[in-house]
Amino acid sequence: MIAVLDKLARSVQQSGPFAFCGVGVSRGGPPAFATACADGVTADEKTLFRVASVSKIVTAAAFEVAAGAAGLDRPYAVDAGEILGLDLRHPQFPDTAVTLGMLMTHTSGLSDAHGYGFDGTLAEGWTAATAFGPHAPGSFFEYSNLGYILLAAAAEVVSGQRFDLLVADVLSPHGIEAGFNWAGLTDAPSVPTFRRDGPEFVAMIDAPPDEARIGESYILGQHTARFSPQGGLRMSLQGMLTLAIAGAGVARRLLWRQTDGPGVYENGLFQDYGAGEQILPDPPFYPRPLVGHFGNAYGFNGGVWWDAEADLCFAYALNGVPMGEESDALSTAELAIFEAVAQLP
Repeated sequence: MIAVLDKLARSVQQSGPFAFCGVGVSRGGPPAFATACADGVTADEKTLFRVASVSKIVTAAAFEVAAGAAGLDRPYAVDAGEILGLDLRHPQFPDTAVTLGMLMTHTSGLSDAHGYGFDGTLAEGWTAATAFGPHAPGSFFEYSNLGYILLAAAAEVVSGQRFDLLVADVLSPHGIEAGFNWAGLTDAPSVPTFRRDGPEFVAMIDAPPDEARIGESYILGQHTARFSPQGGLRMSLQGMLTLAIAGAGVARRLLWRQTDGPGVYENGLFQDYGAGEQILPDPPFYPRPLVGHFGNAYGFNGGVWWDAEADLCFAYALNGVPMGEESDALSTAELAIFEAVAQLP
């Protein structure tokens, strides 16, 4: 298997080229990795980088740890606005509560159209009039990074613990070295997230890595955005594969099915959704069902996946996507990875 992965990594690297590309696979035995780097970039499967929306698997798991520890009854049905102390009602549908489950499944009616950054506290930056799109909460699937910032803030409120500590409770049992916005990881080997501009790779973020600015003024449920819970997880390819392995075989709760309502499903890249996981019964780019999550931001493309039928876990990372390539559609390199992994003996 290692020879097959090495050939795949070299082929993908040549087709890019990328600053870093890597694939990791596990099928019962020891994990196998293959990586390739551009000249001047030093990285391997243990090097940390920003994994974009793969982060949502961990953010959702941190929320579930918090809800369980707090004894929160039926957490997915709880009114998120009451937990957060926000006016979290759609102006056009004020009688419909936005639940924590809606935040988790991108069905809250929230929209990223006006951004999702908070320079100060959540309460200071929150404006319901611009946070929502045209759809009623619970009726429409539309991917929302803003929803995951609110979900992480709710996790802090119900648990009384800071988000990075909740994340450690999720990851440490599996031996995964990772953290949001470099919290606690300043000495770990890392690379920036790059974009390719002609022959050059330009660092988009994390140049150089900087520890999360938590500060003594941190208020639970108000400053959670400092950790970028929607996409700010720093993790290695090895950590990504370990995350896939940790989730393999775990019973999933389908919180939203594509048949539950209309949505922005990106031609099948999104189908069903669970606790921070894309659940794809019929992915258009792979011959068998998959569970996991894509990541795509700042020049990074990657994913963490479990193929139950083949008893196969895999992860991939492409760092150095060309400038201007912002499409959520899978790239030629990603399609080649999925095709090659699907055919592994």
